[in-house]
Amino acid sequence: SGKSHLHTFFGNTGVNADSTSESLRSTGSSTCRGGIANRSAYWVPTLIDTKDGTPIVPDSIGVYYKAGFDVPAAATQPIPVGLRMIAGDPNATAPNPAVFSMRFKCVGGPNNSNDQYGSKIPNCDVGAQMWSEIFFPQCWDGVNLDSPDHKSHMSYVVQDQTAPFAKHCPSTHPVPIPAITFNVIYTVKQLNAPLKWRLSSDNYDPTQPGGYSSHADWFNGWDNSVSTAWAKNCIQNLKDCHSH
Repeated sequence: SGKSHLHTFFGNTGVNADSTSESLRSTGSSTCRGGIANRSAYWVPTLIDTKDGTPIVPDSIGVYYKAGFDVPAAATQPIPVGLRMIAGDPNATAPNPAVFSMRFKCVGGPNNSNDQYGSKIPNCDVGAQMWSEIFFPQCWDGVNLDSPDHKSHMSYVVQDQTAPFAKHCPSTHPVPIPAITFNVIYTVKQLNAPLKWRLSSDNYDPTQPGGYSSHADWFNGWDNSVSTAWAKNCIQNLKDCHSH
């Protein structure tokens, strides 16, 4: 591949191609509500209005750090300093039923259209929000903070093929960390506008729906004392510490 495409960035204001774990945690301001307590870098492919090639600026991004659904909260470890990963596939040209890493949905608006869940950009009502959700793998190999593909050191939860069909981190990636989810939100301002929306990474047949290549990058820039404190006191303790 090696193809580049336009990205929309959140978080650390000084992030660039040469950023390191140390530079993220020690430099740059942050667009996050916690300020420089969270200098993490978050980026996604830019949403493009193909009607005129204009990049669409999202209303906001909400990032969840949760215990997840399939591993014990008490076993969930604090996020390792320097961890980096990618979720989703920038080269996808069709839905991938094997890995649940992304989806879109419509939320609110005058018709309360809380629907159209799926792997393509939905034609949400005017006034409704179109949400792009990206779900990151929760299981770490316990050794590598990154890998050449930014994925191999991480794994999604796996399910046993025999009863009771338990879900857990695989033996190759035994360390559960908080489950990270991006919610990138765009408001639909014109009728049928989303039918002309595509991601900058949607490099496939334009007669096919946009959105299949949805993905996201995450690079840990949290103040370690803060992220460790909420991992232990919120996640492991099953407390809802909520947002910001």
